[in-house]
Amino acid sequence: MSEMVTVKIDPRKPEKDIIARAAALLKKGGLVVAPTETRYGLLTRADRGEALSKLSRVKKRPPTVPVAIFVGKVEDIHRYGRMTPSARVLAEAFLPGPLTLVLDAVTDGGAPLVVAGKIGLRCSSSPVIQALVDAVNLPLTATSANRYGQPEFETTAEIAASLGDEVELYLDAGVLDKPTSTVVDCSGTEPRLLREGYILKEKIETVLNKQVGHE
Repeated sequence: MSEMVTVKIDPRKPEKDIIARAAALLKKGGLVVAPTETRYGLLTRADRGEALSKLSRVKKRPPTVPVAIFVGKVEDIHRYGRMTPSARVLAEAFLPGPLTLVLDAVTDGGAPLVVAGKIGLRCSSSPVIQALVDAVNLPLTATSANRYGQPEFETTAEIAASLGDEVELYLDAGVLDKPTSTVVDCSGTEPRLLREGYILKEKIETVLNKQVGHE
């Protein structure tokens, strides 16, 4: 077991030394809990099988359950998923932000990143997440910091009590209690709302209806 460490971080202007410390752990395939713009996420590098296996073990989550990834910039999405007209419209309207797009994968990765040929992609507006993705220069997992099937916690203390010291670093930004990201499957011709979260269904529909009106 690794030693569990909690460090306070400024969610608006994250300290460079703390980002560097977290990035070093992530590059080694370690697990880090970090604040997104909504709740805390459990991050590891998404290109290493051992890291993904560890994440599934710690979350007690079946490896066949999809795990979305964080990308650094909106334009990076096309490197992993096939952009559709609806995905472009939603990305332009809401990203960076609390929106996860499910697209047809253009990468060869298997589960849990690519499941049934699809991949979930998120570009976060959180300065902490942006700084970590930039520092690691790799896609990072974008999954909730809790056990599979359990409620999401609002503080790192609650998360640490659940996940324990297999998570090497907890970045504490205080209480995070906003709704989770909204998830929309844009892989087909008709987008499907898979989970309503911070961005309400009505807002998604309004943006998509405007697209139809301009076609």
